[in-house]
Amino acid sequence: MLLVPILYELVIGGGGHYLELGPITFRMLSFLVVMSISTVIVFYNKKIRLDVVLLIFTLTLVLFLGAIVGLTNNAKLGSVLEDIKPLTFFYMLLFFSLAIRDVKDVQNVIKIIKRGSVLMAVIYIGVLILLLLGKINYIQFYNQQNAIGEIMFRSNLLFFYKGFIYLCIGFFFFLLIEGKYNKIAMILLFLSIALTLTRGFILFTILITLYYVFFINKKKYIKYLVFTGMVAVISVLPLVMSSFGDRKNSDSVRYIQVEQVISKIDPISFFIGHGFGIGIPIRPGGMEISFLEIFHKQGLIGVGFWISMFFYIFFMYYNIKDKAYKKLALPFLLSVVFVILQSTTNPYMNNPIGLSIILITIVVFSRLLEIQKKNRDDFSVPSNL
Repeated sequence: MLLVPILYELVIGGGGHYLELGPITFRMLSFLVVMSISTVIVFYNKKIRLDVVLLIFTLTLVLFLGAIVGLTNNAKLGSVLEDIKPLTFFYMLLFFSLAIRDVKDVQNVIKIIKRGSVLMAVIYIGVLILLLLGKINYIQFYNQQNAIGEIMFRSNLLFFYKGFIYLCIGFFFFLLIEGKYNKIAMILLFLSIALTLTRGFILFTILITLYYVFFINKKKYIKYLVFTGMVAVISVLPLVMSSFGDRKNSDSVRYIQVEQVISKIDPISFFIGHGFGIGIPIRPGGMEISFLEIFHKQGLIGVGFWISMFFYIFFMYYNIKDKAYKKLALPFLLSVVFVILQSTTNPYMNNPIGLSIILITIVVFSRLLEIQKKNRDDFSVPSNL
């Protein structure tokens, strides 16, 4: 029962600051509650898959090493804890592994992602219309949202919400399903994605969709339809982007971050990093590029952990042979690929917003493989017959 409200909050809750009481957010509270319950369940000998145990154990070692290296390099304890804080969400893997138990649970997760993403798209477009019509006072809206910190404004009308990554994730779940209403939802989501004016969202959604259409889906009429639509968007996008602000500054900041990280590399930091709490001059705290952040603070060991985990996800998907389960698994895989690509420019995969779909995917794939094996064993023919 706890899975439903927690998933809805993860899908539409952004950074979690809309549901907070003082310094405590709903996400923090739910994390403490479900982790306490999960720990009690495990304590009473509930079976946990070996891969879940190994991932959690390895992450703990990586976090411990990063903290020790950071403190050794004179990082402030508060800065170390600030870097570790979003990564502790990884322990939700334990809860997800207990809550997602069968195919029905997987289907419920898919429903929540689809409904949550559509709800967010409807709210976004609705707010834009109200702002355009003057029904919402822009100055008051700007001041209010700026204080909360969940929204970044693109112009006098358009804005970006931290949870918008689930517009893209929801899009992939609708993309794989036939039916008029699903296609309408897909168009609504893509329109919302385009209106965010976020280059990475638009580009990676298009690229992953084209890959699906041309290499996975074999229906030619869909190929031409989607291709025409994507080309139209790509053609108009540069004009739209140039009308709403200059992105050269944000790009140059990322280039400077790369240069400063490279300048700090030494033989030791290359392998173990500089530790948590140790930033660079232009970004003393967190960096926009996830992989750069991980490499600078945790070195090759940290990067290796994440890459190994992603390889494991692809390995599990490859081993799902049942066609029905494969169809259930594919949108999760496309979503993880999207998060990986988006993390090359923004901090998603090492943040609860993007990490949540990665952890859910690990559990879903692991569970589908377990059920697939059980079904094969149940229908296997005894060797003595």
